[in-house]
Amino acid sequence: MRQVLRKALLACAGEAVEFEIRRQAVNEFTARGEYFSNIAFVLAAKLKGNPHHIAEKLRDGFLLKGVDCMASKGFLNFRMNDETLHHSLTRALSEGDRYGNSDLLKGQRINVEFVSADPTGPLQLAHGRIAVAGDALCNLLALAGADVTREYFLNDNEKSSKLRLLGESVAAHYNRSFGRAEEAPEGMLDDAFVRDIAARLAKHNGESFFLRSKEERLAVFAHEAREAAVENQKETLRDLGVAFDVWTSESSLGREGRIAAIIERLQNAGYLYENAGALWLKTTDLGDEADRTLRRANGEYTYLAWDIAYHAYRFERGFDQLVNIWTAQHEQYLARTHAALQAAGYPADNLQVLVCESTLLQRDGATSDTELTLNEALKEVDGASLRFLWLLPEWNEFVAIELDKARRDDESNPAYAARLLPSRLKTLEDAATASTVVDEAQWSEAERQLARLIALWPDEAAQAAQERRPQRVARFVLELAEVVRLLLTEMRPNRNTSVELLRAGHVVAVNTLRALGIEARNQF
Repeated sequence: MRQVLRKALLACAGEAVEFEIRRQAVNEFTARGEYFSNIAFVLAAKLKGNPHHIAEKLRDGFLLKGVDCMASKGFLNFRMNDETLHHSLTRALSEGDRYGNSDLLKGQRINVEFVSADPTGPLQLAHGRIAVAGDALCNLLALAGADVTREYFLNDNEKSSKLRLLGESVAAHYNRSFGRAEEAPEGMLDDAFVRDIAARLAKHNGESFFLRSKEERLAVFAHEAREAAVENQKETLRDLGVAFDVWTSESSLGREGRIAAIIERLQNAGYLYENAGALWLKTTDLGDEADRTLRRANGEYTYLAWDIAYHAYRFERGFDQLVNIWTAQHEQYLARTHAALQAAGYPADNLQVLVCESTLLQRDGATSDTELTLNEALKEVDGASLRFLWLLPEWNEFVAIELDKARRDDESNPAYAARLLPSRLKTLEDAATASTVVDEAQWSEAERQLARLIALWPDEAAQAAQERRPQRVARFVLELAEVVRLLLTEMRPNRNTSVELLRAGHVVAVNTLRALGIEARNQF
């Protein structure tokens, strides 16, 4: 609908201008219609005219079947008429689970990399939020016609400082099991995961590891802990309902010569120089605030070097666009990553980075002293409820979830209202008289709002994919839930609701929840 409106307005204006078409809030539908545009203000600035007069002129010349145009204070408002609404109901029932699909991104291959936690332990809450947001985003991109690949980048380079610390931490706990206390490594990991790995190694192998050199012990311990961490993470993601198409290993990039290849490519492009034994990338030539080290004086490659090689590998696989979902702590790497890709000759503008803020769980308004892992949180709150509550806030909004509220089965819990939506529509449908035909002119206000939301769903799905905002769909679900709640309060003797309307509403309820990765239930 938004694109149809845009074409009609441009034809009416006779001027090639950039303008906005936005959706109204549900409570504005009756007075102002479903959409509004600022095109009159844009034209007024260009033509030195009066926006009120221009809006009225555009209104009088607007021709689009099924849509009424109104002018108000320089804005143009658009309302779908009953014919258009009824057509949307018919279409929803005909298309079923395909209602909401589009060709907006048809032909585009999009690679989405998300979560990609260090394999040093269980996933944390912040990883959970990114996991569900990335999963929902991929669903929406696919609905819009894109060929989507979900990818997890495994930072498993055994020479990394994080994996070395993991091995040293397991070794420290292993040594203590046999009374061989040694000086703990700086920054030692002392969580339940590391202690359990050490205890398991001690139980199954006894003191046999002391027959090996310290370096051999550390390598084995790091390997065992890393493998256990990866399996733990995969299991938790399965419990959350998140699956990946590809798991790419950082260590495989080294074995395949990709890190050497990207260094050679940057060298040939003239962007590398040596200083104090280290190899540097001239990212300041491309807008970064400082040059960046790619290889330290000890010969080890930096995080950035591996990251450039990984992004190059993704581009070389033929994707039209790369999407990364990063934690807020990684936002500082954005400029240098773009500069490095540009230096290597890759289309840096085809990399989009979405920065996702963190999250925490609270009890009685207070944050727990002990930070829960994602797996522990899933034992406290249903995964679908957590998913919906994490999808409501925007990417840049911190999320604090109150545990007691998240577990409630009442309207104070948005996740409950959302997941109850298909069941409530089924209840209304069962109560309706199937043989009774309710003319659109007889619709109540709530019924008309439901019809409007049904008609809006394909545009909402496409817009959410275009904006890379699954949050938009989560809020749309709450709008649906509120309208359906009002319909329930309207139930009374001798009052029939159109079964066609309710069934079309059920189609949209199921499709919106599925887009978010939430199973729809007819019984709750």
